[in-house]
Amino acid sequence: MAPRSAPSLSACGTLVQQGDKARFLTALFAPEAIQDDLLTLYAFNLEVAKTKETVSEPMLGQIRLQWWRETLEAIYAGATPRKHEVVTPLAAVIRKHTLPQDAFLAVIDGRETDLEVPPPATEAAFAAYVEATGGKLGRLAGLICGADPDHAARAARAYATLGLLIGLPRRAQLGRVDLPLDRLGAAGLTARAIRDGVPSEALSRLVLDLAAAAEGDLEALGPVPKQGRAALLPATLARRLGARLRAAKGDPFQAAAELRARPDGLLPVHLWWAMRKRRL
Repeated sequence: MAPRSAPSLSACGTLVQQGDKARFLTALFAPEAIQDDLLTLYAFNLEVAKTKETVSEPMLGQIRLQWWRETLEAIYAGATPRKHEVVTPLAAVIRKHTLPQDAFLAVIDGRETDLEVPPPATEAAFAAYVEATGGKLGRLAGLICGADPDHAARAARAYATLGLLIGLPRRAQLGRVDLPLDRLGAAGLTARAIRDGVPSEALSRLVLDLAAAAEGDLEALGPVPKQGRAALLPATLARRLGARLRAAKGDPFQAAAELRARPDGLLPVHLWWAMRKRRL
């Protein structure tokens, strides 16, 4: 099955194409009738995910995220949505697919964590962040596409984890280290060393361990039905990032640099192949 693409993208589609190319490509494999619905969801995610990068201080980020909470409350209360390139179509998508409000609020709450300086204290806190920012988004995508929401959430969690690992250098530059403090301490690592861009064998081992656990979780997906398969394509995105990390022997700084220098030009082919087979 080849990806479908509209002659002209909606405003949300353009935002995702420019700001989240990987998810944009997965959405093109969704049936045409819901393709733009999925892009609208991913545009919402992009808007809240970039909060940390677009504000100069945490308070401004909190105000931005609170605006989104209040906007969603108004939508679910049945009010006329605000005129906004993402809000207006998002309100229509929410009503069309009867999407749950709590999943959207969880995504926002997770992104508020981005504004904090300390890393997650424990591996459980790290998993909770991944669930909020990845799993809940995947569940919403699954509901739009008619996929098993639990399977879509599992695929999205894996992609969120691998994205955090390979994005470690960029987020560290913003002052955010996502690796859990208990795992850092057990490995003899500090968040400061990661912010300073210091690679080490201990960091590489930890990154590879977390990546392997995330990819291993994908094995529980088993054969994936054709129905809604586009919502599970983040599993393929996760595997591609995992391959990058393994090629760099777990060094996130090297993997990130190589990804910037040589973007994954074969990604559309791998997504197409994943749509044809039963395993992602």
